[in-house]
Amino acid sequence: MMVSLDFWFAVAYAAVSLAFIFRAQRFQWLWATVLLWLGISALGARLLPGMWGFTHTGPLFIPHFYLTIASIFFFIDDCSKTEDKKFWSAGEYAGLTLFAVSNVVMTFAFVFLAGVVYFILPLAGAVFAWAALLKIYALKPIYWFALQGVLMLVFYLHRVVVCKQPASLFSMRQMWAGWMVAAVMQAVVAVALIFERSGY
Repeated sequence: MMVSLDFWFAVAYAAVSLAFIFRAQRFQWLWATVLLWLGISALGARLLPGMWGFTHTGPLFIPHFYLTIASIFFFIDDCSKTEDKKFWSAGEYAGLTLFAVSNVVMTFAFVFLAGVVYFILPLAGAVFAWAALLKIYALKPIYWFALQGVLMLVFYLHRVVVCKQPASLFSMRQMWAGWMVAAVMQAVVAVALIFERSGY
């Protein structure tokens, strides 16, 4: 069976992410991610036998889903308000902060777009929009990984280059701005995929 390039990107994304989490000894985040994957695989094996499960590649296409939910342990255990109450800080974990915050922001932007499609778009347009969003999130997750990489770079440049502060700092204003950037990027990619499917 031919395995797609997206599958290998998803596996590499998961492996590198978990390696950094393990190296930082954030074991709750690590094991929660693994348990979520096992749980989704087991549930899928019951609901979609022969199509989804431990021996199928499907559950491996959404490592960002598991990592985002499990990052709750990172925010609870490692993030605290700074003395001036303007920022949250994760101390020495700059890379993990950029990764965790960008994942959460990307996910909220995706949920927002899904809500727009569900509540606002007419059925005819919604079909194409759902297909595009599903492609971004799960079917061709390389789009998600690329957009998250761009968002992490934007966060880093803003915090370190512009503000001259550690990358481990983040604020609610930054997350709102990041949410808008992520929503626009995902919407642009979704529209491009719709036009591509339509042959324009």
